Amino acid sequence: MRSHLLLVSLLAACAASPATAHDPDLVLTANGRKVASFERAPHDPAHHLETCKVFHHVFSPDGRLLTKGQGGEYPHHRGLFLGWNQMQWHGAGYDFWHCRNGETQQFRSFVPASTLGLRDDWQVAAIDWCVADGTPIVREHRALRARELGIDVTILDVRSDLLAAETTVKLAGDPQHAGEQFRALQQFAEQDATPVRYVRPASAFGEANDVWKGCEWIAAVLPMAGGEVTVLRIEGANNPKPTVWSTRAYGRFGATFSTNLAPATPLRLSWTYVIALGARDTSWCQSMAVQATTPD
Repeated sequence: MRSHLLLVSLLAACAASPATAHDPDLVLTANGRKVASFERAPHDPAHHLETCKVFHHVFSPDGRLLTKGQGGEYPHHRGLFLGWNQMQWHGAGYDFWHCRNGETQQFRSFVPASTLGLRDDWQVAAIDWCVADGTPIVREHRALRARELGIDVTILDVRSDLLAAETTVKLAGDPQHAGEQFRALQQFAEQDATPVRYVRPASAFGEANDVWKGCEWIAAVLPMAGGEVTVLRIEGANNPKPTVWSTRAYGRFGATFSTNLAPATPLRLSWTYVIALGARDTSWCQSMAVQATTPD
């Protein structure tokens, strides 16, 4: 009788497990490992800067949080985020990086992955980019998928389809305040913190103010307390060119470009992140930049 009750209890626990009650904000691998979480607090005008944009937190293969949320040095830097600080619409300028003038990126709903022709293992969110009066000027579908290459390496595929809501929108900004970027934990921005180290391809060449060109990828090696973690960011091959990168010692890095959005045809962007335990070298990053982006 006791064994029967134990079996019933185990079955009940399995029925209530995350595998059958999946939190839609989590981006999980097929084995249920958390790689990212969607942060989408509704916009509150009374707390505009705290709620003006959505973003994703990123986690290491062993479950450690790698990204900064609100507050800290440069509070507009949050996790994986997307924006341009010199956008143009109807002849006026808008800053969807800092969002200081009432701009917002507002979550509307989750949509089926099939909407973008993707499989069900993708999380897809509909997001409106709105000016101060609430008018959306860009409509976005942001999609993420998690994969794993073993116990010490996970992959995060990121895709964004951007569509001008009404008339042409220009995406533009300087390398430090535009594009799709990753911001590591606040601890790396504290005084006397060990700086984040970067690994770059042989083709990379640097310019003033931490600007880099000639890169298809750059990796950040985060000096985490529980052991180093490498975050390899790979720019999508079909993203607009030229691509300009920016890296900071406190762990904000990514790349940008300038282009126009049209109201009829969405701009399809993609990036791949490979997250690995330990410090990885140039050879590993170069090999992984090919392996991780090969269609499955």
